[in-house]
Amino acid sequence: AILTGLVYSRFARPRSYILFSRQALISPYRGGTALMFRLVSYKDRHNLTDANIIVNLVLNVEENGRPVYKFYSLALERQHIDSLNMNWTVVHPIDERSPLQHFTPEDLEHAQAEVFVQLTGFDEVFSTTVVSKTYYFFTEIVSGAKFIPMYRESDDDTTTILELNKLNEFETVSLPA
Repeated sequence: AILTGLVYSRFARPRSYILFSRQALISPYRGGTALMFRLVSYKDRHNLTDANIIVNLVLNVEENGRPVYKFYSLALERQHIDSLNMNWTVVHPIDERSPLQHFTPEDLEHAQAEVFVQLTGFDEVFSTTVVSKTYYFFTEIVSGAKFIPMYRESDDDTTTILELNKLNEFETVSLPA
């Protein structure tokens, strides 16, 4: 019975049904710029409640002639949402408090920048907290782009339709000077 329980628990472990955008974008935002990425719950009944997100930046910089990894917690526009029933565009404003201020795509490459993401939330179907993680390497950060909306109104204007196939779609834009 113990062996059966252990085997079952290994394969029945709750998992989050979250998709993250393939790229993070540096986009125009409130007169400046921001680092953004999107996520969405892709199982109809597995919407997360009480969702929290943590985003960290890792830079490989040179100090005293030696390479050193520096870790930064990125301040977000919103770190918590009560319910993830549509998509969520996570936004880190690039301002005077941001370690990304004045960074160019070349600077990101030189520093071998990586953005690590951890999302936790309560899944009512499993009745437990689930965790989903991803990362964006500097080659997956697109500067001068913005996401295309991934939802639309139904033809009779009674329902909002979430189009999962648009999770990764973006367009090129000019960044403010």
